[in-house]
Amino acid sequence: MKRNEDAGTPTDGEKAAQKRELDLLDSRIAAARAARKDIRAGSTRPAPTGKMSDMGVAMRLSSELVAGVLLGAGLGWFVDWLIGTLPIFLVIFTGLGTVAGVKNVLRTTQAMNATAKTTTESSGQAPGDATAGQKSGDKN
Repeated sequence: MKRNEDAGTPTDGEKAAQKRELDLLDSRIAAARAARKDIRAGSTRPAPTGKMSDMGVAMRLSSELVAGVLLGAGLGWFVDWLIGTLPIFLVIFTGLGTVAGVKNVLRTTQAMNATAKTTTESSGQAPGDATAGQKSGDKN
């Protein structure tokens, strides 16, 4: 396309071509947004509730336990390497790491239980009661 050399501005034909390209891009963007909206509307994924999933809880607890054991084993190996002894410190620190990992897991589960208890008390639901209907022991 030819530019108007005197003024340095695009010619009418260039302006029309740019407008067509922008209109085409706008229509493609609108189509992509509509397709994305359709995909989101058809999804069966539940909305996030702020509560950890069971898989998330399992991964967190297992990683805390494994981290304690590995850290203890690593420290024990390092002390053994530093001093030049038999793997006595490896065994001792692996045991201490295991104890620390179990302690972390217990502390985390207690915190999760306290949070769950607070949540159920604020919602008016008894712990473990997933239904709003008649309780299992009621005869009326």
